[in-house]
Amino acid sequence: MKSIIITGANSGIGFECALQLANTAPDTQIILACRNIQIGEEAVKQIQRKTGHQNLVCWVLDLASLKSIKKFTTDFAMLPQPVISALINNAGGLFMGKTSYTMDGFETTFGTNHLGGFYLTLLLLPFIEENGSITFTSSGVHDPANHTGIAPPEYTSGRNLAFPEISNDSEMVVAQRRYSTSKLCNILTAYTLHQKLTEKKIRVNAFDPGKVPGTGFLRTLPSPMRLVAGLLTQLSLLLGKKDIFSAATSGKRLAKLACSQELQLLSGIYYKRGQVTDSSADSHNQTFQAELWKSSIILTGLEQQETSVNLQLS
Repeated sequence: MKSIIITGANSGIGFECALQLANTAPDTQIILACRNIQIGEEAVKQIQRKTGHQNLVCWVLDLASLKSIKKFTTDFAMLPQPVISALINNAGGLFMGKTSYTMDGFETTFGTNHLGGFYLTLLLLPFIEENGSITFTSSGVHDPANHTGIAPPEYTSGRNLAFPEISNDSEMVVAQRRYSTSKLCNILTAYTLHQKLTEKKIRVNAFDPGKVPGTGFLRTLPSPMRLVAGLLTQLSLLLGKKDIFSAATSGKRLAKLACSQELQLLSGIYYKRGQVTDSSADSHNQTFQAELWKSSIILTGLEQQETSVNLQLS
C-alpha cells in the first residue's frame, strides 16, 4: 500500500489536510508524522470517526532532531511497500523568547522549519514514486512586499542562520525575522529541488496557507499577546479579510496541491489563495538557492548513498 506522509498533522492545517485526504484517498496509507504521539493518535481517532478511513497511523517525528528523522525514515524503509505518493512538509513554528537550539545545536527556528524538513525529504526521496509530489508549507511573511507586519527575512547563509550571532534587536523582532527567513528557505528549497527532480518526474511545490486563526501557530507568544492576536485574526476571518482563511479551507487547498489530479502538472510553483502566485524576488535568487542547498547538505551531514538519488549533493 502506498503512503502519504504529512508532518505536523495533529492539528490545524495539517489535521485538516489529513482529514481531506482521508476522504479522497481511502486506499492509501496516511501517516501523520507528529512530535507528540498521544496528540497524534487522538487526531487519528478523530479522522477515523469522521471518515472511516482504515489506514491512518501516527508515527513519532521530531524535526528538531536529526536522529528522530533518521529513525523515521529507517522505519519507513522497512514497510512491506515503502512507496510514497505525496510528502507534505507542513510542520513549523514561531519560537519566541531567548535563542534556543535543537538537539543537534542548530538555532531552533532554522533547525526545525528548514533543516528538519530538508533532511527528511532527502532521506525519503528514494521512496517517492514517479509522478509523486513534495510540498513545502511556507508563508506570505517570506515576502516583504506583502507588508504582513512581521519582520522581513534576511538571508545570509545557511551556516549563519544555523549558528546566529547575538543581535541588538528585540527578542520579538529576532524571532519574527528568523521565522520569515525560514519560510523563505522553504521556497528556496522547493525551487532548487524542483530543478533537480525534473527528469525524475517528481513534483515539488511551495504552499502559502494565508493567515489561519486557531492553529496554535502563535502558541509561543506571551499569553496576553496570544489572546489579542487570536481575537484580531478571528475577527478578520469573520469580516472576510484578504488572506485570512480557516484551517479547513487551507487544509483542503494543501491536500489539493499535493494530491489532486487537477493540479498534477504543476511543479516548481508557489500556490497561494488556491492559485499559482508570484513569490518574492529573493526566493528566485539563484545564489541564495545554491548556497542554502550546499550549506544544508553540510549541516545535516548528508551523504550521497543515504538518498540513493543522484542530486549532486556537494
